[in-house]
Amino acid sequence: MNTLPSNEETKRLAALESYDILDSLPEQEYEDITLLAAQICGTPVALITLVDGQRQWFKAKRGLAFSQTPRQDSFCAHNIPVASTPLIVTDARKDERFRHNPLVTGEPNIVFYAGEPLVDEDGLAMGSLCVIDSQVRQLDGGQLAALKILSRQVVNLLTARRKTIQQARLQRQLRASEARFQDLVMATPAATAVFVGRDMIIQQVNPPMLAIWGKDDAVIGNTLHTAMPELEGQPFLAQLQHVFDTGEPFLHQEGVALVIENGQPKQVWFNHAYNPLVDEKGQIYGVINVALDVTSQVITRQQLAEREARFRTIVEQAPMAIGQLKGRDMIVELGNERLLEVWGKDPSVVGKPLVDALPELEGQPFMAIMENVYETGLPFHGTAVLAKLVRQGRLENVYFDFSYSPIRAADEQITGILILAVEVTGQVLARQEINKSELRFRSLVADAPFAIAVYETADLLITLANDVMINLWGKTKAVIGQKLAEALPELADQPFIPLLNVVYATGKTYHTAEQSARLLIDGRLQTRWYNFVYQPLRDGQGQVYAILNMAVDITDTYIARQQLQLSEQRYRDLTADLDNRVQTRTQELLLANQDLQRSNDNLQQFAQVASHDLQEPLRKIQAFGDLLGGQLADHTEPSVGDHLLRITNAAARMSALIRDLLTYSCVSTRQQVFDPVSLDAIMAGVIAGMHEVIQQTGARITVDELPIARGDKPQLGLLFGNLLDNAIKFAEPDHSPQIHVDYFYRSVAELPLDVRPATVAPFYHQISVTDDGIGFDKKYLDRIFQVFQQLNGRSEYAGTGVGLSICQRVVENHGGGITANSRLGQGATFCVYLPA
Repeated sequence: MNTLPSNEETKRLAALESYDILDSLPEQEYEDITLLAAQICGTPVALITLVDGQRQWFKAKRGLAFSQTPRQDSFCAHNIPVASTPLIVTDARKDERFRHNPLVTGEPNIVFYAGEPLVDEDGLAMGSLCVIDSQVRQLDGGQLAALKILSRQVVNLLTARRKTIQQARLQRQLRASEARFQDLVMATPAATAVFVGRDMIIQQVNPPMLAIWGKDDAVIGNTLHTAMPELEGQPFLAQLQHVFDTGEPFLHQEGVALVIENGQPKQVWFNHAYNPLVDEKGQIYGVINVALDVTSQVITRQQLAEREARFRTIVEQAPMAIGQLKGRDMIVELGNERLLEVWGKDPSVVGKPLVDALPELEGQPFMAIMENVYETGLPFHGTAVLAKLVRQGRLENVYFDFSYSPIRAADEQITGILILAVEVTGQVLARQEINKSELRFRSLVADAPFAIAVYETADLLITLANDVMINLWGKTKAVIGQKLAEALPELADQPFIPLLNVVYATGKTYHTAEQSARLLIDGRLQTRWYNFVYQPLRDGQGQVYAILNMAVDITDTYIARQQLQLSEQRYRDLTADLDNRVQTRTQELLLANQDLQRSNDNLQQFAQVASHDLQEPLRKIQAFGDLLGGQLADHTEPSVGDHLLRITNAAARMSALIRDLLTYSCVSTRQQVFDPVSLDAIMAGVIAGMHEVIQQTGARITVDELPIARGDKPQLGLLFGNLLDNAIKFAEPDHSPQIHVDYFYRSVAELPLDVRPATVAPFYHQISVTDDGIGFDKKYLDRIFQVFQQLNGRSEYAGTGVGLSICQRVVENHGGGITANSRLGQGATFCVYLPA
């Protein structure tokens, strides 16, 4: 403990002795001051302490049983060396100066202490006016100011006492006490008034009380009823008279009064005390009214209550789930309808600990997170967090965006947790599906046979590129994640990045063919040619967020065509002088073509006539052969019957050959007029027409769903009829054929190398007829489509060798191609490719 220098301490103790107050009897003036101090500061203990050389002695005490303590235990003694400022100890248990003090560790268990030093006119500290509490407390500015004023009043009392001792003790003590009391009334910051007699004549009133009343000092000398007629019907006059009659003090917290201010009624709230005033004879002669205006505090509390009510209304009407948990036990204090829906509970959970309201949270992280928020005061935010909640009787996986925020009281102590949550299960599941789709997309991109890359944002950030594109750029995968301009600086003076910026800004797809680009490949700048597309990618709101780049390197094709064009140019240059002869030759060819067309027409007419005229004698040969065979069956040698059979069989083959030749001729010369036709319908008609053959052979035919194509229905019927007829005809002996008709949609790049369609198209219909028959050796593939070519003997497998030639001619008429694949004894597959 700091102490004064010995000379100063000697001077101080001498001054204290001059007041002749140590061990004096209690005096009401001092008791009133401790009462006011306790009431104003709201503490149970208030003391006026005087410190001599060995002890601190209490001139007035309120709320304390003993009258003195040793000086070394005194809090007030710490005010002696520093008399200019009050001593404030918020929590003595944590203050190194006092934590072991017996007044802290034992009765009265001091925790809070506020002492204003009692400094006399010579600047010497006699002791202090202090307030004490056994719990942590803080004083506001008004209370500290009041304590300081009251301490000055104590000093005034001490000073007056010393003067009274020096002069006429008895007569002037009363006047000094009265003067001090009046000064106290006028100087105290608390509103104070003194009423005399049962009629409550206003003897004295200070400015704070006049402010509460809304009056001026003209009311002094009037009865309270006359000065404030607005008190009629209010309880205050009756309360004052009760104190005057009984001598019982009256204390009221937050009493409300109606006063007139500037001619208008106004409600005010105040804490007020009525205490009787007693003369030297012990007779009550009046009442002192001390009041503290708490209107602002009450209005603030009412506003807080209104805000709390509005908060609850907002919570109830909010579109998001909101809840409030109270205390360490996380009691469900508030939960709106959305929160109860999210939890799958009813309002009965309000008032229960969260762990009881939602037992399914056990084993999940949420309780631990909330406890951490409560302990640390740090809010927690979660995005798309999985929670397992029992809703409608079953445990569901639910996803939330949520926050846990601490709720604080006025003293900043955490009292609970505020929950804000939005269920995002639908969005999370949708995002998961998007991620799956993204993975599928990335897999497709990685496996694509052509170059693909994706550039995101206006900065053209490379977020995806397959190996083909990486090789095309001549880079490594390290470029993924870089801006295109930085990854490929060689594009700086080329048009590609400006084109991409236009696509990103306009959202319009850009296509180009045979575009040259200079790329740094194998350490040197090379020029190559590409076909590519810049396709904008849009989000759910239709905004462009990325660009898909697909490219095909056509450098070899481009260079070959350029060389071809150069050769053609040289050829044109070489033949420029032959133009006249070419024109002459062209005219000759036109005339020859006309002759050829006439010959073709004549050939067509001849084929029809020949077919009719040749078929007629063949039919007669067959008819007479059958008739003659029947007549001679029992009368001739067996060799005669065999000869007749050979004659009729030869005639039948000749007839079939003539029919096939006629068909081949018609297919070869028919003018092409194609319409959309259903290949499904054509195939069904062909199978229906072969019903008897299918029944006889036990053939089983399965057909994929076939598309609509442009073509000639009769010719396509011939095509499918001949293919199915071959598949049945060339079956293994004593075996029921199994035939499959499959359909595929092919790009031109997917066509086999040996298929050269008559018309180039980007896509083709592939119809494949597969059987399990005898097959053929693949070395004969070039022969099977030639006219009259047969790989098997006529005695084993009937046929004219014209059917597959007809198939080839039909396919060529339709701009397509045909090929076959087979191994001897393992069946055959005939593949037809028609332009799509």
